[in-house]
Amino acid sequence: MPGVTEQEIAQAKQMNLYQYMQLCEPDNFKPEGPGQFRHKGHSSLTFAEDGSWTYFKTKATGRTALNYLIAVEGVSFVEAVREINRIQGGVRPSFQPVKAPSPPAEKKPAKEFRLPKPDKNNYAATAYLRKRCIHPNVLTLCKQKRILYQTSFKDHPNCVFVGRDGNGEPKGGSLRGCSQIQFRRDIPGSKKIYPFYIEAAAAADTVEVYEAPIDAMSGASLKIIQHTGNWRGVHYLALGGTDYAALDSFLTYYPNITHIVLCLDNDEAGRTRTQDIIKHLDGSGKTVEDRPPPIGKDYNDTLVQVTQEYQKHCISLDDILEEETR
Repeated sequence: MPGVTEQEIAQAKQMNLYQYMQLCEPDNFKPEGPGQFRHKGHSSLTFAEDGSWTYFKTKATGRTALNYLIAVEGVSFVEAVREINRIQGGVRPSFQPVKAPSPPAEKKPAKEFRLPKPDKNNYAATAYLRKRCIHPNVLTLCKQKRILYQTSFKDHPNCVFVGRDGNGEPKGGSLRGCSQIQFRRDIPGSKKIYPFYIEAAAAADTVEVYEAPIDAMSGASLKIIQHTGNWRGVHYLALGGTDYAALDSFLTYYPNITHIVLCLDNDEAGRTRTQDIIKHLDGSGKTVEDRPPPIGKDYNDTLVQVTQEYQKHCISLDDILEEETR
């Protein structure tokens, strides 16, 4: 590297450390006493308004910014001269001085999960889900199991879908607005590993996996109205999205499950996640079946269209009842 002239060196020596800190590192020092300051990045470096400084770590002392850059920041002599002259000419420093590490962000305590207070009745939730063509038997069972109820915020009723652990204890949940307002949210403190699920009436080896609670309830409703088997003979699980952490948890609750039916949505996210889950379960010894909704984007779309076809033939959904296995 070419050297510097005597004139450039003399010019660089005119800037003391205090002047340099005010220009280049105004946020990197703090008052230590009358006319005294301490560097935040180099805590053992102190300096005064006259520019004199002491670096107690190496016992180095000086007054000029030039000596500081060489002895403390480790900048070469030639580069330090050029750097200071550039700064005196109005150019910001080209190197990054050592700064005090940012204090770690204060962690907010995790919110405690708590189910919202239930309303005195479930009229709005029931009406909303019946409008979505969920079968009365499915609604009755979910309410009996206390995995479905109604709560209201500011006079807006919501369905509450309760997520549970392997002992059936509420540990999570989600809300879905019952009005025209498309309100959806997880209950604060919920974790995706605690899913909404409708367990089979007796020991079962099959679980049907859906994205949303309403889709899971729709799958159960379709079995009833289409008479495709005992609807209480399988488990219905809602992932609460496309994350399969809930499925992994559920399989620990019911280790005897050998058949997994993936009923995720008929969109790009659902199809992609289905393949991810198939790969994830490869080697598990379980049979995995991909069964996307035959009509529409999700199984509720399928249920609504099938129900409408029945209604065209003057068959009421309420007439298609099946005795529940209690």
